[in-house]
Amino acid sequence: MGAVRRRVCPHGAVRWRRPRARRGCVDLRRPRGYPRPRPRRRARRARCREDPRACQRLISQTDSLSGVLAVDKPEGWTSHDVVALVRGVLGTRRVGHGGTLDPQATGLLPVLVGSATKFADRIHEATKVYDALVRFGSETATDDREGAVTRESGAPALVMAAIEPALATLRGVIAQVPPQFSALKVSGRPAYARARRGETVALAARTVQVLRLDVIEIDPPELRLYVVCSSGTYVRAIARDLGRALGSAAHLARLRRLAVGALEARDAIAPEQLRARGREVAALLRPANEELLTLDARFLGASAATIVGAGESA
Repeated sequence: MGAVRRRVCPHGAVRWRRPRARRGCVDLRRPRGYPRPRPRRRARRARCREDPRACQRLISQTDSLSGVLAVDKPEGWTSHDVVALVRGVLGTRRVGHGGTLDPQATGLLPVLVGSATKFADRIHEATKVYDALVRFGSETATDDREGAVTRESGAPALVMAAIEPALATLRGVIAQVPPQFSALKVSGRPAYARARRGETVALAARTVQVLRLDVIEIDPPELRLYVVCSSGTYVRAIARDLGRALGSAAHLARLRRLAVGALEARDAIAPEQLRARGREVAALLRPANEELLTLDARFLGASAATIVGAGESA
């Protein structure tokens, strides 16, 4: 047989043909006569025909994975980055998360696996606990340190006599205006998509509940806060509104999520540990039930300094 020749067609495509082939471009991706490699899918099917029980074991192991995994999200990772990692480690695509964390935020991200993904809405409704750092002197477009500065003002006198009355206005059931850069839909599109195009988005105030808003540490021009709040509360908006209440400007400089319901950051697994342990992390999956929604009483009763000093600080 003649040698295989490489030919470039007039339209730029590379084709292979033998000298004896009929004239014109032969639309083949490999030289004629070369055996087509057997697809992996066919190989798996062949193995299953030889040993059906082995195939069934493989399927059942993947399908049986179900539960909630507490992951400690590092700074710079998106919530989807964590989900993608868990998918790869556990070998299943049925993975979601129970509450978005901004890339610059750290801490607990509940990851739902298998049939537990149906529990996502319930996890979203759970009470959340945060360790937040507020920086005074400027407001930003995103209400955190990532956005462009939109307003500057001198830092206020950070003394408890002035801070406590301002915090009191932000506790309890309040009407909170979400940040311009948020995932809330406006006429079918996320608010952040419109804000990025330079549009001014008019977001209606939403009713949220702030159960605790306490001072952990004062280090001018920064104020560290302990926040226990309901689902839908934006800690970025709390920082913005606190700055305005003190006659200044402020934004969120750092955020760490300590708990979501019964799940806590101190019990969460880091991404590097996920990679190292592989499928063994399946043993850490917790059943998706109502017990996961109950916040430990110490988050509501103990002092903020006691809580963040027990290995749960940022």
